[in-house]
Amino acid sequence: MPSAWFGHFNAVGWITATYVAQQIIRLASNVVLAWLLAPALLGTMLLINTLRTGGELLTDVGVGQSIVNNPRGNDPAFFNTAWTVQIVRGALLSLLALALTIPIAHAYGEPELLVLIPAAAPIFFLSGLTSPARFLLQKRLEIRKLALFDLATAIFGSGVQLLLAFLMPSIWALILALLIGAFVPMVASFFLIDWRMHHLRWEKEAVRSIVHFGKWVFLSSLVYFLAMYFDRLYLADLIPLALLGVYGIARTFADAFTELFQRMGNFLIFPKISATGLRGQELQSTINPMRLALLGLVATGLALAVALADQFIYLVYDARYHDAGFFLTVLLVGTWFAILASMADAMMMGLGKPSGVAFGNCVKFFIILAGLPILLPRYGLNAAMGAFVVAEAARYIVVTWRKRGAGLSFIRQDLMLTVSFFLLILLFREAAYAVGLTGSISDWAREGIQVNG
Repeated sequence: MPSAWFGHFNAVGWITATYVAQQIIRLASNVVLAWLLAPALLGTMLLINTLRTGGELLTDVGVGQSIVNNPRGNDPAFFNTAWTVQIVRGALLSLLALALTIPIAHAYGEPELLVLIPAAAPIFFLSGLTSPARFLLQKRLEIRKLALFDLATAIFGSGVQLLLAFLMPSIWALILALLIGAFVPMVASFFLIDWRMHHLRWEKEAVRSIVHFGKWVFLSSLVYFLAMYFDRLYLADLIPLALLGVYGIARTFADAFTELFQRMGNFLIFPKISATGLRGQELQSTINPMRLALLGLVATGLALAVALADQFIYLVYDARYHDAGFFLTVLLVGTWFAILASMADAMMMGLGKPSGVAFGNCVKFFIILAGLPILLPRYGLNAAMGAFVVAEAARYIVVTWRKRGAGLSFIRQDLMLTVSFFLLILLFREAAYAVGLTGSISDWAREGIQVNG
């Protein structure tokens, strides 16, 4: 492997260390919030955050990705045009949220959304104002500065959230924390680079480049949202908000693992492959050894997490949230396939082929779309969790097939790692049972048969 490649991959340490710190803060905050607030409040906020994420992803035209991918990304004319596009998009989204408030509130039968959605709507405009500096640092592989900024943002956001929840244990604590947690980092983002470089700009050539690259990013973001968040929107209409809040607890922990590798892919693999001239077999040979070592460690750690997930929930949450134990166990199994797919996604983006990412997420969405309505009413929420594992595995298969068409294939390596992952789960669970930490594998099966929903 070229020494330059090794030098860039040293950034993995910064990405991993700061992300782990962020997740510890985030998950610890999640535990404290669960003690301070009722499950129904967490369920309501999960729905609002899902709607917010949907608005952002369903209008994603690849502004940030264009800065990273385009050779002109460091040109002030280009990134200021991208920033202007981002501001316009944020303003329009805020107005759209206001316009859709009544239909959304009626669709879910939740009158309180008539007030909560307008209160949260400014989040779109605040996000739009955020400096493009983050994407410039990503393009330049200045990972240390970006990682420390994200860590500081996480600390501030969690601190505000917990303070407000303690002072006013209601849904308004979460709404205010959302807005404050966006406003302060937005202002701070202007100082990641020289703040005097920011100007509103509308260069037609830059807009054309952004739109050309962004068409597949838009489709990918659309199906990504449907694949990743459809479950929250669907379940919010069919199960009590209290149970949705419990499910959200499990989702938070499961998604933390996937997001780490999405972060690595976005901040390291994507920009590096975009910049390097290596392709096909040469690129595969370069990546292969490090990929094997990294995923081997991941398989071991994630298998241990699967084996002990339910006991962790029982330990840190009160009885209101114990159903999250089985949910988390199943979701973490799907996380393994999500990690494999996320690494493949970053490679495809680096090769300038975002269509493969879109197709993978599309397959995942359709499996969830078909599986949830069949499994949930007949067998309960526990059984419906199985649809997510199958969907993630199918997404991985599709992206791997597309990646192979681009001259990259790690099928044998992934098969070996996947078999090892499942064997390690059984080994760790039986070892934990032998020392009295957990129930047996048969206890797992009995818990899975119980009906929820």
